[in-house]
Amino acid sequence: MASPGAETKKPGNHNDFVQLCNPHVAAMEEDVLYHFSLSTSTHDFPTMFGDVKFVCVGGSPSRMKAFIKYMAVELGLDHPGAEYPDICEGTDRYVMYKVGPVLSVSHGMGVPSIAIMLHELIKMLYHARCSGVTLIRIGTSGGIGVEPGSVVITRQALDACFKQEFEQIVLGKRVVRNTHLDEQLAQELARCSADLGEFPTVVGNTMCTLDFYEASALHVPRARPPGRGALLLRGEGQAGVPAGGLRGRHPQHRDGVVRLRRHVQCLRPPSGRGVRHTPQPPGR
Repeated sequence: MASPGAETKKPGNHNDFVQLCNPHVAAMEEDVLYHFSLSTSTHDFPTMFGDVKFVCVGGSPSRMKAFIKYMAVELGLDHPGAEYPDICEGTDRYVMYKVGPVLSVSHGMGVPSIAIMLHELIKMLYHARCSGVTLIRIGTSGGIGVEPGSVVITRQALDACFKQEFEQIVLGKRVVRNTHLDEQLAQELARCSADLGEFPTVVGNTMCTLDFYEASALHVPRARPPGRGALLLRGEGQAGVPAGGLRGRHPQHRDGVVRLRRHVQCLRPPSGRGVRHTPQPPGR
């Protein structure tokens, strides 16, 4: 995948440009993001995405469209008859929507699918000269010792062996990367949830496996699987992009966007970035 930048930035520093450690990308005459149906020769990335500060990703295309509509209302950018076109309409692999400084992207199911998406997403943010970007994955999962309806803010992602690492084969060589997420971001989200006081929230670890059934024990009758998250969303790492995850422990593993969307109130940028925070309407 596109390895994010060479230098590790100080956690909490949100004023740096997204970087890549591959020095050849900058010298390319054209960079085609094939699965997004976007290219640096046909699209003006800085104009399209240069103001992005928050990237929220999730598995379901319909969920991410619902999320961007909700964000438009929360940011005061919605209006009657508003349309939110799919930026990736030239492909059926992923969907991408944008409103104000928020980008909403689907990634499909499984590590390979999200790896492809992140590869192209990080390069897109790099070409757009984005800075101060926060990346959050939202979704649902099973859970151990967590009440249904809870929101789990992921501190670390674990593999199927409960190791805090992600293993990948790159050009025939085994490469292992850590899976630490941004602790400052996790604590900030936890404080926001405490202020809202609308649903139980915990900070914990999330398991991500390469298989939905056997690796997570879903093939075993009455087995209660651990939560699963986005193992590739590394915290303040080489891209200098703080990353985190929100997991809804929902009965019957149903769509948790109803609860998770309340967390978008927490996705407000530092003061002076011009995004209006709208209080949560009653009954949502």
